Amino acid sequence: MKREELKELGLTDEQLGSVMAMHGSDVNGLKEKVNNLEGERDGLQTQLDTVSGQLDTIKKDHKGDEDLKAQIEQLQSKNKEDAEQYQSDLAKTKIDYQTDMALTKAGAKNVKAVKALLDSETIQLDKDGNLTGLDEQLESVKKDNDFLFEQKAEPSSNHIQITPLGNPGTGASSEESLTQKIAERMSADK
Repeated sequence: MKREELKELGLTDEQLGSVMAMHGSDVNGLKEKVNNLEGERDGLQTQLDTVSGQLDTIKKDHKGDEDLKAQIEQLQSKNKEDAEQYQSDLAKTKIDYQTDMALTKAGAKNVKAVKALLDSETIQLDKDGNLTGLDEQLESVKKDNDFLFEQKAEPSSNHIQITPLGNPGTGASSEESLTQKIAERMSADK
């Protein structure tokens, strides 16, 4: 969906903005799911490759039951560590993505610049997968660095004040007033 196509349908700029915002939220949700699924797939493929390689090594090196048990225990502990690292990496990816989306939604002009001002260690995911620790920091950054964010126009600032020509208190136009001043100067110079 492109803005030009919607504009050709006769939508106003305000309607275009609303439609594009709704479309963007749908697309971003799908992108997040795709990123998560790709991350999970890649992590599981890595684990599968690692375990398969380890089992092949055990088959080649098998010398006795005690030796085999020790290798299996060692591999089990390593696989557990790898699984924990994978979960940590996946959570970090989710946090980064959701933080970027929240900053974009908040009107950040440059997401990287705003992200540099945040303490990423305090931003976490709760049990429902929502960010915690970002809102307070974002408000503080907005307060101290408002130039990094798009300014929303307030409805009252769209009023245009029209003033009549000339000095409003005298009823004379600026041309008469200017003409009179020139005439007075010329008569004073003679």
